[in-house]
Amino acid sequence: MGRVVTVGDGDQTPQQDGSDGLTMMENGGPKDHYTIGEVVARLRKEFPTLSVSKVRYLERRRLINLTRTRGGYRLFSPQDVELLKYILTLQDKEYLPLKVIKKRIEGGVPVGTSDSGGELSRVLEDKTYTREELADAIDTELRFVEELQSVGVVGRGGELTQRDVEISRMALEMAKYGIQPRHLRGIMAAVEREAAMFKQILNPELRSGDDQRVQDAVNKARHLAAVDSRLKDLMMASAIDNFAS
Repeated sequence: MGRVVTVGDGDQTPQQDGSDGLTMMENGGPKDHYTIGEVVARLRKEFPTLSVSKVRYLERRRLINLTRTRGGYRLFSPQDVELLKYILTLQDKEYLPLKVIKKRIEGGVPVGTSDSGGELSRVLEDKTYTREELADAIDTELRFVEELQSVGVVGRGGELTQRDVEISRMALEMAKYGIQPRHLRGIMAAVEREAAMFKQILNPELRSGDDQRVQDAVNKARHLAAVDSRLKDLMMASAIDNFAS
């Protein structure tokens, strides 16, 4: 094996040649095992929020079962890497709770299949979540989901849906910068005002009783929402450009 150095997180990372940490050792030979640092560095391109602590968490939840050196350092086989990618795809892109993912793995669902996304998307369209499942899906505490629900950011239709998972994931990202669920009340209020304005404009069609006209009105509302979102992006960009002036 190539020379291995110890890094600060307690696991080991082999010195790399700057090209591909999962395929080359320092001496240029092929590898049968990879350290946690190598795996995280490589997969972070596809999963930007991946961290060493998240991998350790998945191991504690028994979704992955890694071998270790005599010194206790985790080693990934190529199959372990594929399994981790499969788990992250289901969690980060398909928003499945970890316990559901674990059941799929234990049930022998093939790893690395290319059609899993479409199949799961169809299932998720009508999927609902408990608060515990939603918290599990985005890897956060139950209290965070409860706060989002209490301020009306998620669960507005009476159930927690796939859309609420995506909203919660974005809210969790904002929380990293100190923007807590209670701060989202203003954003929610602005959304409600704009939605009410769109509805007022389209109300004649919405109340026409004609199914086609109603659907056309809904499509127009979605178009207005997309334009509104892009307009906000541009206006926010202009505002941020003034931060340093």
